[in-house]
Amino acid sequence: MIRLLLVELEPDDIETQTLARALRDSGVEVVYAKAGAAEEIARAAEQEDVRAVGLVVRSDEHRLIGTELAGRTVVFATAEGDEHALRAAGVKAIFRPGNAEGVVSWASTLQPDHER
Repeated sequence: MIRLLLVELEPDDIETQTLARALRDSGVEVVYAKAGAAEEIARAAEQEDVRAVGLVVRSDEHRLIGTELAGRTVVFATAEGDEHALRAAGVKAIFRPGNAEGVVSWASTLQPDHER
């Protein structure tokens, strides 16, 4: 079973909620969390024993959270136009919005007990 932590960075973020629903429909166990500091999110990822943390990146603040998290855990993001900066910051995979199948395919290649 693939287990991912999906973090809502904006209140009532429809795109994050839609991705969570699509991932669940694809058989992924989704742990859903509201935004917090990168340290809190990393701690939640460790406690929940997830393969990766997912973010919907839309702003510099979101990018900063992704950058801080990438140093502590495996991070993936959905974003448009920030791919190069996110990869340079250590984000492992970037997907276009709505690409739940791509996320599932990528996450299935991660080892459940990967290094964080």
